[in-house]
Amino acid sequence: MPTIRIHVEHEELAAIRRRAEAQGVKVADLVYGALNCSMSHSREPYCTGRIKDATHGSRADLPPWSDSARSIGIYQGQPDIGEQRGPRPAD
Repeated sequence: MPTIRIHVEHEELAAIRRRAEAQGVKVADLVYGALNCSMSHSREPYCTGRIKDATHGSRADLPPWSDSARSIGIYQGQPDIGEQRGPRPAD
């Protein structure tokens, strides 16, 4: 049987695993179901637009559905490593 491999970031895989678990299926089953859904609707403009957005994007940031621990928007607001935020001293 032919095999298709996809490469995802750890944060993407964590979200995929949670979704599969919530639906009571294996990760491979969820991915196949998503591919089946996409192929079934591939001629619909909305679907083709979403596919193009996902594949022609820069992949510089994680998709909105993934865990966002390394997302640009998340880490820009975080303190430097080793710096701890605590209560501010009273004025």
